[in-house]
Amino acid sequence: MVRLALLLLLAVVGSAVEREPLEVFRERRERLAVEKPDGVIILLGLEEDEGRPGPSRFRQQNEFYYLTGWNAPGAAALLLPARVGKAYREMLFLPRRDPHEEAWRGARVNPNSKEASRLSGFADVRSRADFEKVLSKELRSYAAAYGVTSLPSDSYGAMSHVDLAERLNEAAGLAVQDVRPVIDRMRLIKSPGEVALIEKAIACSAAAHIAAMRNVSEAKREFQIQAKMTEALLASGCERNAYAPIVAAGANSVVLHYTENDAEVAPGDLALLDVGGEYSFYAADLTRTLPVSGRFSERQRSVYDLVLKAQRVVIAAVKPGMTLSGSGSNSLTQIARDVFEAEKRGLSRRFTHGIGHHVGLAVHDSGDPFEPLQAGMVITVEPGLYLPDERFGVRIEDMVLVTEDGARVLSAMLPSDAAEVERLINR
Repeated sequence: MVRLALLLLLAVVGSAVEREPLEVFRERRERLAVEKPDGVIILLGLEEDEGRPGPSRFRQQNEFYYLTGWNAPGAAALLLPARVGKAYREMLFLPRRDPHEEAWRGARVNPNSKEASRLSGFADVRSRADFEKVLSKELRSYAAAYGVTSLPSDSYGAMSHVDLAERLNEAAGLAVQDVRPVIDRMRLIKSPGEVALIEKAIACSAAAHIAAMRNVSEAKREFQIQAKMTEALLASGCERNAYAPIVAAGANSVVLHYTENDAEVAPGDLALLDVGGEYSFYAADLTRTLPVSGRFSERQRSVYDLVLKAQRVVIAAVKPGMTLSGSGSNSLTQIARDVFEAEKRGLSRRFTHGIGHHVGLAVHDSGDPFEPLQAGMVITVEPGLYLPDERFGVRIEDMVLVTEDGARVLSAMLPSDAAEVERLINR
């Protein structure tokens, strides 16, 4: 009976499949409070419907989850920095249990229970109904108020009717200053636990790409390839896609963010598959380009091998101090352009995007592509050539952890060599 009760409590938290130890989340909260010692930090989680951007289970907003590890709707938190005579304090506020609502949505944690503290890592857990009253009282002791006043455009919960600044200002009764830039800087360097979760997302996503390789020759339409990939992604352990899958055959492969995925797949086509899953809030982003017939044509193979060469040259150059974007000698994008230009003058113009981006809780995670890389960052390396006049494009994308003296390819288990790709398709 005790074990059953424990399993039920873990379920009602709405946690991801895994999460880092609660101490990790507390350390992040304390670091943030040190960064803003003059103000109350107000954290607002998403409400039930805001955390469902599509027909899927609730998913908490990234900044709130990064600091709390709490993935159930209606939560809020206050971080109270240390000041003269008082140590750092923090409070979590949870909705009261509502039997009618729980009949539709499932059980929730009682904010007044011992389990609320044990499951959340907050020693002080209170009813959400008391949030505004407590906030008003605490604001008297601080000069400012901080909160996440805006969300990235591709963030979960960034829906048109959600105005976080208005919501925060109303709750605090004053203008709340945006703290997201500080959180973004914190998120740049991944903890070992974060890297482990990213690697699990990558492993699931690699399984999806292997499934595509084994079935691509049988597909009649793009969504049939997507179906095999989604099945493998979920069966391997991911909760959802990390972004809208791109399954682009033939001429569609030159469209960078093609997501219709409904066109016919013809013999002789290349199929560009940009598909990644999310495991316990952490994203993977992988791309492979496959010959539908099982063999690259001579022309397709020459372009494919050149893109792969550019990727390998760039990965060999990844290290702290390099940048993703820019045009100087330390720019990874420029290195890829140089590889293409060395092959043929003007060819780099067919490489129409940057070499990569940061990945973490979001597939396009926080991080300035012009800022130097640091050890602990996770990035993609994804050169591509797009030839609309020849009706095909090639992109090869892997994920890389920046280390102290170079890089480690996190997605090395997914083949990219043309001969190995052909072997998998034809086995």
